Amino acid sequence: MRQRRTHYAAAMVAASAALVACGTDPAPDGEDDLPTPALTTHSASATPAPDGVRGLGPDAAPPHWKAPFDDIPRTGGEMFVGLVFPDGDQADLSITGVAPDGSTRWAVHTNPACVGYGVTSVDGTAAAVVLASDADNREGKVATQTTANAYDVRDGTRLWGAAPVPGPMVGPGLIFGQATPSIVGGAQGERLMLAAHSGEPVQPPAEGAVPLYEHHGTGLFAHDDVITAVDTASGATLWHSDTLQAPSGFDEGPRHVTLLDAAMASTGDLVALRWTHSPDDDTGRTSLHELGSGRLIADLGDQPELRTTVDQTTNTAVVSGLDQYRTTKALDIRTGAELWRDDAGVGSPEITLAHDGVGYGTRAGRSVAVDILSGRLLGDGDWPVPVAAASDILLAPLPPRPGVTPSDRTAGSGPDYVAYEDR
Repeated sequence: MRQRRTHYAAAMVAASAALVACGTDPAPDGEDDLPTPALTTHSASATPAPDGVRGLGPDAAPPHWKAPFDDIPRTGGEMFVGLVFPDGDQADLSITGVAPDGSTRWAVHTNPACVGYGVTSVDGTAAAVVLASDADNREGKVATQTTANAYDVRDGTRLWGAAPVPGPMVGPGLIFGQATPSIVGGAQGERLMLAAHSGEPVQPPAEGAVPLYEHHGTGLFAHDDVITAVDTASGATLWHSDTLQAPSGFDEGPRHVTLLDAAMASTGDLVALRWTHSPDDDTGRTSLHELGSGRLIADLGDQPELRTTVDQTTNTAVVSGLDQYRTTKALDIRTGAELWRDDAGVGSPEITLAHDGVGYGTRAGRSVAVDILSGRLLGDGDWPVPVAAASDILLAPLPPRPGVTPSDRTAGSGPDYVAYEDR
């Protein structure tokens, strides 16, 4: 069994999005010896789940297999992608691809000085984006070159890279630079957006425009109180915030528009915008928009903090955290119609994962599963909340030890994850 370096792993988790990823393997010919990760392709069988682990939710089916990840995994296509920390047998950090049957298909190895990685779409192919640099924490060497590299999540085939970047992946999406206090806050130093299809730098729509958000080939830039959306493949402008349908009170007069400064407010193809009449205005309104078109989906009122979770199967967005976490509501993404609202006054559900018509999260200290289209409670209890889903599989952390709080369980604070069949 793999022996974990507990204190080292804990520190890595705490800094997982901020540090610069490292690797010093030789680059392919013609790339001027830019640092790239090393790829291992293989097919390792699934690891059986531990005995005695109970199931998720009301059906309580036992888990099928144990995942190798040391931090919350992500999904790309039908694959799970996640971190595996160094151990006695492997000195490098690994970004690993695992199929729904639990078999490990590939691993990209990079220097353990950092852990930044992401998942994107390269011309319709799900890809893992892994950073590498010439830094070496073990020798105290600071990075002088950092690159991003994209790999097909199915088999690890390299799709593009090595692409020089000015620093770690600060996100959201393919945005690189220096870490900032807020995931969508103001830039500190150079920031660069890469085109998902090629790894090439994206030209800002105006001089001085700051990259804000990127998802699968659509990027947002901020400049002079205006947000501009661009197609990162062609460079074409898709929309400007000064011509969008605005929330109530902003049809006329000055508009100062920013991406809502809350880490989970925007997700995937939906973005939450904050509207005020001036940069120093401490009041305003929040609206949810479709990323590609700018179409107004919902006026959310004066809501400065929220979480958006999307179920692709039903085209539904669940917005949690409204009215200081007293209200949750679901919206039809296509029409903006409100499907249901939960504001019963006993604490609304906070939905953190949606998959195949079911939302998973917590409410009043208990885990819940709800029907996405109706809000009907399907089950509640003290089982671990799933943190990732692909195909017909849900991944959840191992059940917590006695005394561990629901927030720890929801955060997926591993290190071990197990796979359950989605019923």
